[in-house]
This record gives sequence, structure tokens and C-alpha cells, in this order.
Amino acid sequence: MPTSLRHSAVHPHAADFLATTPRLSPALVRALSPFDMLVVPGLFGSDEDHWQSIWEDVFRGHGLSIKRIEQENWSHPTLSEWQAKLEQTLEASRRPVLLIAHSLGAILSVHHGLKHPASPVAGALLVAPADGEQSGGPDAARLASFLPLPNKRLPFPSTVIFSQNDPWLTPTRAHQLAGKWGASLLDAGYIGHIGNNSGVDYWPLGLNALHSLALTCHAGQMPAHA
Repeated sequence: MPTSLRHSAVHPHAADFLATTPRLSPALVRALSPFDMLVVPGLFGSDEDHWQSIWEDVFRGHGLSIKRIEQENWSHPTLSEWQAKLEQTLEASRRPVLLIAHSLGAILSVHHGLKHPASPVAGALLVAPADGEQSGGPDAARLASFLPLPNKRLPFPSTVIFSQNDPWLTPTRAHQLAGKWGASLLDAGYIGHIGNNSGVDYWPLGLNALHSLALTCHAGQMPAHA
């Protein structure tokens, strides 16, 4: 996989946050620069320590185009309302879009791709898709309107990243869903649901996966709306 993340050299007396601020590789910046990137959070949203939020800050610092879907209700989602927000945001895009989706946001992204095959989405990073069909967690009922899960091949390249100990998605189901969606598959190890409490920080493995996805999309970029 491409090397996407390098830590910047800093003066020893610089503030602590500068010492941990990464510098994206020029190759990654070049790969992402033709796209509008769109962060698609899942249930309850993504807090400031979530890798999605960290990526937003880092990408903006490198002059890359990135936005976030803002839902009206993060705790009690409905597919129709979440789809409407996603579609509204995509309508404003003038370049191919890379979706950076987590959990229920990944499921939303798959629903969108199958409903709107001609949308400006060029590719999707689907991290820890929330399996509302087989998860027995206390919040599983909140996902009812997103069921059944889509089971057809997506019209754009995608990558599913899963964790070995994710309470929302077993490795077996990750393989099954990736196969149905025509997605590549990446094992992230033992990092839970890869969300607000995962502690992955800037998550280099995820950045590498996004880099690979962007390179895959270059050959077949879908035109944005005129």
C-alpha cells in the first residue's frame, strides 16, 4: 500500500499539538486533490477525537476539499432523512466525490450508491459498516429503517474496513457484505468499532486505504453535475 503519512519535524520547544500533527505525503495529496471528499458519520456522529474529525483538520491544512454531512438527528436516524441530507450535500459538488463513511454512515453510503448510480460519487471508504441485521447490541433497534441491508454491487469502487472485535460487524459478515457490494476488504486488526473510542488517532492504515481507493478511482472518475 502507498505510504500516506509522515510526521513533521518540529522544534523541541513547540507546542505538544504541533509535535503530533502529521504531514501527508505529497503522493497522497496529489491522489486526493482532484476530489471533493465527504465525511459521512454514523450513529451519534463523530466527536473531535474520531479519526474522521482528525482527518478533516489534516486535509484542510493541506488545502484539500473536505466537507461533513450534518444530520438533524444523530440519535434516532431515519433512512429517508439521512438520504436527503446526503443528496443535498452531493448536489453542491462540482467534482467527483470520495465518501469517507463510518458505521451507519457506511450503510447510508451503500443505499445511496444503489439508489443513485449516476451521482457524483467516485468511490467510498466504508469503515465498520453497522450490521443492523445481525448485531444484538442495545442500539440495534435505532437502525431499523436502514434494513434490509443492500445486497447488490455498487456502481463505484469501494473498500470495506473491518475489525476483528467489532460488536457491530463480525469478520464473517464483513466478507459477505464486501462480496455483495463488490468492495475490496481490509482487516484493521483488533480496534473495536473504529469509532469515537477506538484511539486510532490519525489512523495511518485508514489513510493508506483511502490513498489506494483514490488511485483506483482515477481511471474511472465519474463526472460531477454540470
